[in-house]
Amino acid sequence: MSQATSPRPGDVRPEDRPGGAAPTDAGGAHPDGRRRRGLPPWWPVVVPVVIVLVGAWSYRWVDEDAFIDFRIIGNLLAGHGLVYNVGERVEVDSDPLWLLTLAGLHEVLPFMALEWLSVGLGMVCTGLGFLTGGRAVQRLAAGRREATAVPIGLLIASVTAGVWEFSTSGLEMSMVFLWLGVSFWLLVRVEARRTRPGWTAVVLGLGTLIRPELAVASVVFVAALLVVVAAPGWDPAASRWHRFGRPVVAALALPVAFELFRMAYYALLVPNTALAKQAGSSWVSQGLTYLWNFVAPYTLWVPVLLGAVLLGDRVARWWRRGDRLGVLLLATPVGAGLADLVYVVWIGGDYMHARLLLPAFFALCLPVFCTGDQLRSAMAVPVAGVVVWAVIAAGWLRYVPPPPRGLNPQTVFISNERNSWITATGNPHPVTAADYGRALSGEAGPVLARLADRIPPGHQEQLVITDDYAPLDPSSAVPARSPLPFTLAVNLPAIGVIGYLAGPKVYVFDSFSLANPIGSHTLVVHRARPGHEKLIGPAWMLGRFGVPGSTRVPGGPSPASVAAAGQALSCDPLAAYLATITRPLSLAQAGRDLVHSFRFTTLSYSADPTLAAAQLCGPPGSRAAS
Repeated sequence: MSQATSPRPGDVRPEDRPGGAAPTDAGGAHPDGRRRRGLPPWWPVVVPVVIVLVGAWSYRWVDEDAFIDFRIIGNLLAGHGLVYNVGERVEVDSDPLWLLTLAGLHEVLPFMALEWLSVGLGMVCTGLGFLTGGRAVQRLAAGRREATAVPIGLLIASVTAGVWEFSTSGLEMSMVFLWLGVSFWLLVRVEARRTRPGWTAVVLGLGTLIRPELAVASVVFVAALLVVVAAPGWDPAASRWHRFGRPVVAALALPVAFELFRMAYYALLVPNTALAKQAGSSWVSQGLTYLWNFVAPYTLWVPVLLGAVLLGDRVARWWRRGDRLGVLLLATPVGAGLADLVYVVWIGGDYMHARLLLPAFFALCLPVFCTGDQLRSAMAVPVAGVVVWAVIAAGWLRYVPPPPRGLNPQTVFISNERNSWITATGNPHPVTAADYGRALSGEAGPVLARLADRIPPGHQEQLVITDDYAPLDPSSAVPARSPLPFTLAVNLPAIGVIGYLAGPKVYVFDSFSLANPIGSHTLVVHRARPGHEKLIGPAWMLGRFGVPGSTRVPGGPSPASVAAAGQALSCDPLAAYLATITRPLSLAQAGRDLVHSFRFTTLSYSADPTLAAAQLCGPPGSRAAS
């Protein structure tokens, strides 16, 4: 028998199966070609797909943060580039593949509201993610001559309300589900066919373009692919480069290409959001709190333990019969999920309930399945336990956080964002910008747009907000001067809906630094709400855009603070960085951005203007001397 047709370790002959029964394949046919009567073998996959789509639709909404992407998409399609504020190249999104996909669809379907388009895309990606994940385990089982696999792990994921919440939130999580499901399916497919790993490697490498931290999951998947490629059964004439080098290059091609684009376009090595959120820092205690905040409301420890028993039973059986590749395939999504989980816990999690843990949760659920022979054994007990839990979880288990103490946005708490915005808007399904009209940000956005339209051509103003929870006061506006093409600049603590509604004429000076090239480089003095730790005051906006002698605002920063901010902004490397990202982009400028991106990424200073001036410009004596 040739190498290409020889049985792989762990294959079981029909006559070796209990009772000598011939197994069915993935398509539902017996080995003799007769079609099996009754339900098709893929029917168990439909159950979690239908459940998660019904749950996602019942929870349909669009998160306030998604409107950040919508503003970027509007600027991109208007010809301003991948920017949040026109004329300033700052990477404010963390999900370039999701953003570009949504932008492409919006260009093709301009008659469809961008908000509803994101809901529809989220539904499609979530459904396909569950479908491909379920078919992956069924193909894996069929390749081992096992009966139809029931994806019990996906049932666990499909009934968890946290999954429903972020399937249609306008954010990238639905694409994460799709990428994980497709990656697992492609890996199983390559192992079964022993051919063409190149395109599979391309898909496996896309993780970091969907969410930056998914780079660790991509590494796990690509490593598993290389082990599969090293197994017997491949063309023996293929060179080592063809079998190993090409998949690695294929996996790295798009991420490296986008990284070079990031360096040349934004002059940074990482998204601005990664700097603003301290993505490389450690806060394990808060990360563990975040993990328990996800596990406890749904008693997830129950199905996780039961699923581990099912998975452990299958791993033990396959290992005993020598099917090492089968065990590897089962372990790959588990390894990817655990790697992502460790990272999320390490950095302290997020301020949104469940969100950053959903990739790990879905990946851990992917390889858990049961077959008929397990249902006729002691393994029927954990399966029954999962089903009972699933019914309870789908019907009753929800996360309702206690109300936060006070209105300080830096208070450390984990929110249910969907519930919060339902309360703020008075709408059970806040999807469009109009649905946000009753919320403070929905009211303020059109006001800013009207104020900007009233400013005469050629003039610029800045509106200084000193109370984030008070109505906008146009009397707080002072003259502004900047080469940037805005009409009105305003400092805001929330930049999603309000920035989207304010329009491109308004420069949004983000107080929490996600879109702020100044604040993102400041130092964190004390830990606060994850993602909201780099709070920067309006003195920096006045120092950057203010007209000398016209920066006094009632209740605003002191003249000394504004002067110190202006001094800090005039010194390198901060001054050089701001000049770099606001100059017109040419090939020469892109080359300089590539070179200086390392230096600009490591730039840091105090959020206090006086301290920052000393750090960037030196002590007062040296400033005068220079």
